[in-house]
Amino acid sequence: MLMDYQVMDATCIASNELVAIKSFANDTEELQIAKLFSTIKDPMNHCVPVLQTLPDPFDHEKALMVMPYLRPCNDPDWSTLGDVVDFVTQTLEGLTFMHRHRVAHCDIAIPNIMMDARPLYPDGHHPVRLDFAPDGMHHVTPLPRAGRSIRYFYIDFGLALQFPPGVTPTAVGRVGRDKEVPELSDTVPYDPFKVDIFALGNLYSQEFERKYTNMEFLVPLIELMTRREPTERANAEQLLLKWEEIRRDLNKSSFRWRLAPKGEPAIERVLNDTVAVAWHGINHLKSLVG
Repeated sequence: MLMDYQVMDATCIASNELVAIKSFANDTEELQIAKLFSTIKDPMNHCVPVLQTLPDPFDHEKALMVMPYLRPCNDPDWSTLGDVVDFVTQTLEGLTFMHRHRVAHCDIAIPNIMMDARPLYPDGHHPVRLDFAPDGMHHVTPLPRAGRSIRYFYIDFGLALQFPPGVTPTAVGRVGRDKEVPELSDTVPYDPFKVDIFALGNLYSQEFERKYTNMEFLVPLIELMTRREPTERANAEQLLLKWEEIRRDLNKSSFRWRLAPKGEPAIERVLNDTVAVAWHGINHLKSLVG
């Protein structure tokens, strides 16, 4: 969150917890969409909640949106196959939730998916020097994601579009971080929901399938999401059903597998796998003894 100069960290006096405060123009739909999602209680809701809105004391054309402090979803890196499964599950749930409410995000990318990393840093971390303790002086090592309840959130609805029921969803403009979406155009209308589908599938491809071994289970899902012709892409509901089918077929013991980078030398892979197994055993023992 804090890579954006429109966002700053702060501490809530009432709870003593870190929050993020974003400045935005009053005449945008961003606040309305974010507040709408904040009112909906649904386990599939993975949209960052709005805790409070405040007037900007220095600019009457702007307001301040207070949100939970979140950390980049890929920092620290994913380390096991189970981490990937959890991330895909939550982001597909969140996409389905948004689309059910007729909202297209229009800028799905790694920087716009954050996580509540408190389970990884039980003693906290510095809001800017992310690898340091809250005092900013001492380095901290995160706990592994496995076995901890990490929740992922979509953020930044600055480009999002909401469509009333019965209205055909169309948009124009080469917007969003993903420039590989084939149908983006400044003149030819396209379906922004299908753009979301492609962008998320492309994210899975870039972050996981192209980087690591043992990601073959993602290929059928990615293929359904990144077809060049938008009308041939599955919708969010269909993708979630497909993913649940894929996930059921995965061997649960494989969730502990280390993510091995493609091209990793064989000797290095054996060594890293051995270390990963040892660390898993140590962390499992720690969890048993509290």
